[in-house]
Amino acid sequence: MCNGNIPPPESQIQTPIGTTNPAAPALKTISKSELASHNSPRSAWCSIHSQVLDITAFSKTHPGGDTILLAAGKDATVLFETYHPRGVPQSLVKKLQIGVMEKGAFQDSFYSWDSEFYKVLKKRVIDRLDERGLSRRGSVEIWIKGILFLSGFWFSLYKMYVTPAFPAAVAWSVSMGIFAAMIGTCIQHDGNHGAFAKSNFINKLAGWTLDMIGASAFTWEVQHMLGHHPYTNILDSDEEVKKEKGIDCPLEEKDQVRHAIHNVFHSSSLKNPNCSIISENGPVSIGV
Repeated sequence: MCNGNIPPPESQIQTPIGTTNPAAPALKTISKSELASHNSPRSAWCSIHSQVLDITAFSKTHPGGDTILLAAGKDATVLFETYHPRGVPQSLVKKLQIGVMEKGAFQDSFYSWDSEFYKVLKKRVIDRLDERGLSRRGSVEIWIKGILFLSGFWFSLYKMYVTPAFPAAVAWSVSMGIFAAMIGTCIQHDGNHGAFAKSNFINKLAGWTLDMIGASAFTWEVQHMLGHHPYTNILDSDEEVKKEKGIDCPLEEKDQVRHAIHNVFHSSSLKNPNCSIISENGPVSIGV
């Protein structure tokens, strides 16, 4: 969830998450229902590897902006792992920790975070980012592209309304549609990921361009950042059937889905260092 500047190398990161200190005082045991009740900006808790963190105050200084609040009230282990390829300092996790989840609250993920495959894939992603030397948040190229797309959209919309000839108006409407698609796939995408600029406010404005073209930045964040990225390449056919019958589909159910095609992704990704996929051994959700 952190879309800020690249953290320090893993060698400088403290003890991996999940370790415990025998001398530490006992922490409160928190139920799944209690965790779920803290799902608002006023009180936001999340679970990371069964450690419950209070991210309410931290959301205001989180390098990736308030997108971290998407994890509120949930088991955010998959989000935590896939959005931080370099890891997160254990000291920060311990500072935010307020309790532990009761045993059996969430099913064990089939993702293997310490598998050799996942380690290799993360290393290749990090090496690629370092090789390119690009800022993870904002660049002149992104801003120029944004200005061109926005100008093209509004100019095409204007010409569509004022052009008297119907064929020409249709042509301008097609042009507007093309620019709208570019705004949806580029400007709002980068903004809602917290990558359009270093300013969280500008990122919000960029994200809201999705509302400008007739969709919703809020629903996109939920679908894209809680569904698509952590659970890339997982088919939703079973989920759609349940929805049609009015059956609730908890997001965590996606974590238990396994398809034979994942074995293909697993094999191909080891041959292609630029792959960004999900496999039976664990996902990496970072585009390179």
